[in-house]
Amino acid sequence: MRYVMRENTDVSDAVISEIRSRFGCTRPFAAMLVRRGIFDDASIEAFLHPESQTLCDPFAFSDMDRAVKRIRSAIDAGERICVFGDYDTDGVCATAILTDALKKLGANVSYLLPSRQGDGYGLSMGAIDRMHENGVQLIVTVDNGISAHAEIAYARTLGMDTVVTDHHRCHETLPDAEAVVCAARADQDAALSSLCGAVVAMLLTEALGGSVEGYLPIAALATMADVVPLERINRAIVRKGLPLVGVHPGLKALLDAAGVQTVTGESTLSFILAPRINAAGRMGDATRAVELLLSEDETERQTLAAALESENVKRRAEEQRIFTEAEAQIDDPAPRILVLSGEDWNTGVIGIVASRLLERYRCPVLLFSRVGDALVGSGRSVPAVDLFQLLSRHRDLFLRFGGHRLAAGATVAPERFSALCDALKADLKEQFPLGLPEQTRTVEDRLSASEITVAFARELSLLAPFGEGNRAPLFLIEGQLSGVRTMGKDGSHIGAKLSDGGAEVRIVSFGNGDRYADWSATADARAFVSIELSSYLGRPEVSVRAETLMRRTDERVTEAAMLCIRSIQYGLPLPDRDVLDRLKKVSEAEVRTVYRTLLNRLKKGAAVECLSETELCALLPLYEIGVVRYQNEKFFAETVQEKKQIQNALLYRAVFLE
Repeated sequence: MRYVMRENTDVSDAVISEIRSRFGCTRPFAAMLVRRGIFDDASIEAFLHPESQTLCDPFAFSDMDRAVKRIRSAIDAGERICVFGDYDTDGVCATAILTDALKKLGANVSYLLPSRQGDGYGLSMGAIDRMHENGVQLIVTVDNGISAHAEIAYARTLGMDTVVTDHHRCHETLPDAEAVVCAARADQDAALSSLCGAVVAMLLTEALGGSVEGYLPIAALATMADVVPLERINRAIVRKGLPLVGVHPGLKALLDAAGVQTVTGESTLSFILAPRINAAGRMGDATRAVELLLSEDETERQTLAAALESENVKRRAEEQRIFTEAEAQIDDPAPRILVLSGEDWNTGVIGIVASRLLERYRCPVLLFSRVGDALVGSGRSVPAVDLFQLLSRHRDLFLRFGGHRLAAGATVAPERFSALCDALKADLKEQFPLGLPEQTRTVEDRLSASEITVAFARELSLLAPFGEGNRAPLFLIEGQLSGVRTMGKDGSHIGAKLSDGGAEVRIVSFGNGDRYADWSATADARAFVSIELSSYLGRPEVSVRAETLMRRTDERVTEAAMLCIRSIQYGLPLPDRDVLDRLKKVSEAEVRTVYRTLLNRLKKGAAVECLSETELCALLPLYEIGVVRYQNEKFFAETVQEKKQIQNALLYRAVFLE
């Protein structure tokens, strides 16, 4: 991970002082506003209080007028309408919103969700047959339908019309439906493209004349669950919806079943509610989640919420099993893409596992499981690789596919799976011969320890909700590290004190207890931290969480070393002379000393960012000859069966013996 300071960090002191005097805010917070180009009172108010802003005109969508006309006609004529949704949180929420809204508008409406294991994603011929048998005359899709060209044409032959509402990427042509209301259409305001399916359904409700106030908490949940950018409309929806989550009957029942008493912010949506709504479709029947959101009976809600809680427990166990089996198939320490399959992997869980593998290996991941005569897959991607476009280039190998830049679903015939693996790997090897670009993280500002105050933490909370497109700001603090200790019953967390001479702050890093040796060996440190407002015994205090801690070193040396690592990883020539000249020259004796000194850390993995310049450069030739292994930004000691000669390392001969 590469940390990059936000552009225009050198902001005008005069402008900062003026904003501070008008709003009474801290210097770092005023500087954040200036860097975002927010100067005047109206802009600052809109940015800090998006919930006070109107959402958007629903008729800004292409075909919205046609959708309203056809649905209104069906309501007036008493036609049977079926809302066809999806089994994930976004699809469940969209289904609940539109079904409830149409009922309140007097429609003869029902809903249908596909079975993940049986039907797969989206409209299918079988689902259309079931709706036809039930006398449905109008299908309204939510969170799907944009790719269902053949299915919609088939429905028309049976005398059924279709209105599509979706947000997924459009193919070259739109389906031949009565109306196609899709956030991703190119012939409308680009600001709409980031909306999730449930918000599209909510805006259709508004266009039909229905009230949307009661649907805001469900729309906020779907927005967080679908990981859409939290900008403009989406940020306003989550801000408006969050205060209503705890009073929505269905969501309140789910919180009670999970033992959660308080909605603490967007994390409650992402990490408590969304997994439990998703669990219904992942492990069985997603209609239970829709029933929970629609139910008007408290006893029924409690029963349904308890069932979803139980399914979520099963989901976690299944997720861990698949993760373990999938990782056992990986033999490439630096993959550009992972394409894996299992015979009995639950198709409702493989998307979560793909996300976990992506986080560990930092490359696109596609996981497939056999369903009948086909392999059904779910994929996740990194910012450098547009997964939808990647799959589009090999569309002839798929039975079907669809999705976004960062997430997609696909179905492939088993006999074509091997060809698909080879094609995707070859494609990315051609695009990225040196491996995928290093992921970057934007750093908001460099702070002194004295600037990390309760007042500043309180101001930062105004920037929430945080998520995709609006990540919690990250700050750089530098100084001397001391008091390193593990925390938690199992030592899975780590804490320390960092002092810059003027003040001292306590920092903590959750889930990184295995970095204890690295932190203990790092005195002169750079910490990239997030800052939150918390409380202790009723008193407000600052919580400083370290995302990464590294030793302060010459960045030119580190950059050169990373280029050498990539060359060795992918069997390419060493970097140019000007790069090699940046490395710190070490003798063979120093290499041996470094290896012996670091051996205990190397057994568990020595993090690159916590190595000194000498240590890092000494490990490079050892990596080339196979004495150490490099994986996930750590060096590990390898078990060597035969004696290795450091003079055999091209890097050692080119740099250190020159």
